[in-house]
Amino acid sequence: MQSGIKKVKKCWLVAAKWLPCGPKTKKTNILRRLFISISFFLCVLPQGFSQPATRQRGNASYYADRFHGRLMSNGKPYHRDSMTCAHLRYPLGTWLHVRNLSNGREVNVQVTDRGPYSRKFVIDLSRAAARELDIITYGFRQVEITPFIPARVPYLIEPSSERPELSLGFSDDEDFFKPYKIDDSLREVLHNDTTLLHRVKRIKKLAK
Repeated sequence: MQSGIKKVKKCWLVAAKWLPCGPKTKKTNILRRLFISISFFLCVLPQGFSQPATRQRGNASYYADRFHGRLMSNGKPYHRDSMTCAHLRYPLGTWLHVRNLSNGREVNVQVTDRGPYSRKFVIDLSRAAARELDIITYGFRQVEITPFIPARVPYLIEPSSERPELSLGFSDDEDFFKPYKIDDSLREVLHNDTTLLHRVKRIKKLAK
């Protein structure tokens, strides 16, 4: 916030040197409106909209059991066994790497809710994440938070192999289904039949 105020003051000092003096003109009105807009975006917007630094340190707490099943800010119910967290500034869906500074334990969680609303804490963890960091015993612990983008592991797409098209038909005991291979002639017959019973009878007859 202080840096924004300094930028606004600097803009006005620069503008004062070359803004024309004397009676108001159309040009001066446009310039004044321009610098008022810049001042608004640099100073008036709340600090809560800004994203925190790359790394953040502070106390971490965790959700109480009574919040299990309640809706979070992303519209989904909270589950205590999920690796999620609540943070005030990071966008919903952001992945955070949280490290317990007391024991070095680490965990990855996703921002799905807003909070905590106490200045004593910087993040609320799910019970499962707090258990991994060994925070439940103490209630809260100082942690280091680092945002990251999960790596997407590419997978090899195997070349497609021809697979026979199958359809379900009745076996001899009439109680179970078994697959039959469909060739072109059978496919044409099945296409012309409109009822399931006719199709089953045709499959049995042509598959023998």
